[in-house]
Amino acid sequence: MILSPLFLVGLYLPIAFIVSLVIGFLTKALLKSSWHTLTFTALIMTVICLTFSASQYKSSYVIIIPDKYVGEVKLLVSNEKENDFKINNYGVGYISQKTYENGFRPTIIKYGKDISKEVTGYSTGSYSSRDLSVDYISFLITGKIDSTTEHNNFDSLIIHNAIDTKRLHKK
Repeated sequence: MILSPLFLVGLYLPIAFIVSLVIGFLTKALLKSSWHTLTFTALIMTVICLTFSASQYKSSYVIIIPDKYVGEVKLLVSNEKENDFKINNYGVGYISQKTYENGFRPTIIKYGKDISKEVTGYSTGSYSSRDLSVDYISFLITGKIDSTTEHNNFDSLIIHNAIDTKRLHKK
């Protein structure tokens, strides 16, 4: 059963307020302060809300998949400060070093609709060759594979110029 967000707020907000009120009263009594109990309650409630917000916040990014693409998508770590989640026809996009290290929760769009729950096989990896060494995040876009869909490895992606090696973060 999925509960609405408004119901959850209505349930947990009074509980958080009562807990804050009790802790505020105890803090006032322990410090023998002349401040009002509600002042301490407000401070405690602010700390609770900030802690919850910090623990739950992960910025959301949108990744647009070409409509006919099926297969593995690779987000290569780039040397740029901004992410480039515009996936090309070979399934290649670019992610900044900071986003790669901090993690992210993407919303994946294909045919104009959210397919994030249909995507499988999230993983991280590294590729090294004589000339290139790069980290990446990959995931699989499922669907019917037709005869025109190619499954490319890194060498063939470079040969097809699907990877802009000048943009890559070198290890």
